[in-house]
Amino acid sequence: MHLHENPSIDLLLKLIYLLLIAGGVWLFFHYIFGWVLPLIIAYLLSRLIQKPVAFLQQKCRLPRNMAAFLCTILTVGLLSWVVYFVLSRLFTEAFALFQALPAYLDDLPQKLDRANLALRQWAARWHLSFIDPALLSFETLLAQIKPPSVDVTQILSTLGSAATGLPSVLLTLAFILLGTYFMSGEQSKISGFLAQCLGEKGTQLGRQLRAFLYESVGKWLRAQCILICITFCELSVGFFLLKLPYAGLLALLIAFIDALPILGAGAVLLPWALFSFLLGQKGLALGLGLLYAVMLLVRSLLEPRIVGAQLGLDPFVTLLCIYFGFRIAGFAGMFILPVVVLTTFKLREWGYVSLERNTGSSQGKE
Repeated sequence: MHLHENPSIDLLLKLIYLLLIAGGVWLFFHYIFGWVLPLIIAYLLSRLIQKPVAFLQQKCRLPRNMAAFLCTILTVGLLSWVVYFVLSRLFTEAFALFQALPAYLDDLPQKLDRANLALRQWAARWHLSFIDPALLSFETLLAQIKPPSVDVTQILSTLGSAATGLPSVLLTLAFILLGTYFMSGEQSKISGFLAQCLGEKGTQLGRQLRAFLYESVGKWLRAQCILICITFCELSVGFFLLKLPYAGLLALLIAFIDALPILGAGAVLLPWALFSFLLGQKGLALGLGLLYAVMLLVRSLLEPRIVGAQLGLDPFVTLLCIYFGFRIAGFAGMFILPVVVLTTFKLREWGYVSLERNTGSSQGKE
């Protein structure tokens, strides 16, 4: 793919194109994404209740609007209860952890010294002189760690800002609720209106994109969400049986780490188990090791059946998209930017997006 005969100018043009694309993505996430997010959520919810609405319409002989209204109320109510229950639990554990964090930080140097001493004794017992016991010596790092200070004024200011933004949140929730109802109840009218506005070519592109996103990206995202939920449940039960504090919060954090490429739950559980073993907490170390083994077994059994479609990006490219997506748009960007990049590649494959220069000189002469 060449944009110019001169290699230097060709490279410069490609860099300009990449910068323009990156700038467009940044502008979208910072200025447009927040506005269209409620509409996207409403559309996803309308797709979620599509089959229940059709069931009530066909089997129970209800009008589509009535079926859509009932399914919307039940779905939004159930999701709201689940979100409230999970967030309230996590907030309680996070607040308790915030209060106990200074004590943990004060006790951390002593635990590291004990682990360092145990490592030295273990290396001397087995004559492993190549192991550097200084691996657990983090005096310089610990000197920079300070307990968080509680600023009452800042907390009150944050609560005041949250109270001020409450009408906006309620308006957004109402929009999502009504949007879900109308997109489900008036699906045929909305589809006809969009087809009339987009034209034949635009409608064909929309159908191609919807089929592609559903078959590849949609199934991949659904599979990842299922795996995250399974990992979260396994970790929550395991931490509860091990009688660890803040089980829900720790399980949620490790579950999201497990969803990242290259990394996994073992990046947290295995060092934690080793550190606990060096501290003499052999029961906790054994429990964490067994928990990780159970997670590997369950994942090996379920993942081939759940993950029926792959994202279609190189793992390194996926990692870059996740990182830059997080830098651009926070947690949501970690999932959205890979989808945007993959969709761009697919549009280029279909011929809708092209960076090649049509000069007419590429045609050979016999």
